[in-house]
Amino acid sequence: MSKLFLNSGVAVVALSVLALAGSASAFGNKPAVKPVSTGFTESSQHAAGQTVAVVQSGSPGPAVPAGDVVAYDGGEGSAAWQAVPEELRKYARPGQCFAKLLVAPEFETYKDRVLVAEARTETRTIAEVVEWRMKDVLVEPEKVMRRSIPPKTRQFMETEVVTPAGFRDEVIPARYETRTERVMVQPERQVWVEKAGIATGAALVTPVTHEAVRYRADGSLTWPGKYPVVIPTDNATTQYLQQGSAQTVLCLEVLPAVYQDRKVKVMVEPERVRRVEVPAVTRQVRRVVIASEGREEEYVVPAVYKKQKVKEVITPARVETVEIPAVYREEVRSRVTDGAQPVWREVLCDRNASPALVSDIQRELNKRGYNAGPVDGKLGSGTVSAMQKFQADQGLPQGQMSVESVRALGIKL
Repeated sequence: MSKLFLNSGVAVVALSVLALAGSASAFGNKPAVKPVSTGFTESSQHAAGQTVAVVQSGSPGPAVPAGDVVAYDGGEGSAAWQAVPEELRKYARPGQCFAKLLVAPEFETYKDRVLVAEARTETRTIAEVVEWRMKDVLVEPEKVMRRSIPPKTRQFMETEVVTPAGFRDEVIPARYETRTERVMVQPERQVWVEKAGIATGAALVTPVTHEAVRYRADGSLTWPGKYPVVIPTDNATTQYLQQGSAQTVLCLEVLPAVYQDRKVKVMVEPERVRRVEVPAVTRQVRRVVIASEGREEEYVVPAVYKKQKVKEVITPARVETVEIPAVYREEVRSRVTDGAQPVWREVLCDRNASPALVSDIQRELNKRGYNAGPVDGKLGSGTVSAMQKFQADQGLPQGQMSVESVRALGIKL
């Protein structure tokens, strides 16, 4: 799953905005939106001191207290289940968490020709040379006249099937009895637990210098450097940037099955079908067929010409142009070959990362000079921001602490 790469253009997550008043600050000033699912039951599961609310399909879900997280019913076919990206539903395992990260744009250097002096032209006009000549001029074009000979037909009688022979099914209904059985009213199911990611301070940073890439009001990015580059973004990247660097984290968990004693209707004798043969119904129909095809005969009326004096252009008028080329100088610049794109990655968060693992990550980041802060085993913004700088230098997707970036540090999971 650490290799999972999903284009956001393919999978748009309707669950990315929490209906939690306490979580709204993680996404700027965007208004809270209720999850696109219905029905609400509370589960006894708790994670890191938080109440997990399970939202099912059927009726509107109430608000969840601030600081809690929301678990969306993972039942296959439900609206909430289909709102999770298909690739996550297909490959995710319980205990894994996912979030969107941003892939930095790719650049190439090129030599740009800068105009020093514009090109100019000098022109002169040479008149046309004409000559008058006698020529045959078409007065009336050649015509083709046609004469039609109609087709000949004959009639005959033919037997036609109105209703083909077949069979009619007579159904003998099934017989049932009422019995008391212990039935499963809700199967074991997987739920997606949604929570806010940890803010890094910037959606993208540059390699080596770790300068923040500026998000412009028109939706594009400005990549810093000697010659700043404006990078256009698509809708998916713009939505990622508007949400901020604290992207939503989705974790997959399992809820046990629920059973209940119920009276059920049991089939004692199945339904039976008896087949009855039905003969075909026919009728006599008169048919008309063509004995000989119709045809057309053609004859040609020749064209009519007359002699007429006409003017012919021997040499057309022309304009001669003398071009003085422009003067340029060369400058080395950068341009975008591939824009920034949000992608789904498996991530570590406070639900699936132990203090010992976080300490190893902090220790390795500090060793490499990324200043993750004190080695305290706590996954905070300082550690995630340091990891983002490491991701930028390694050419990895930036944002939350992905599993692939932890492995790139040389730490085994």
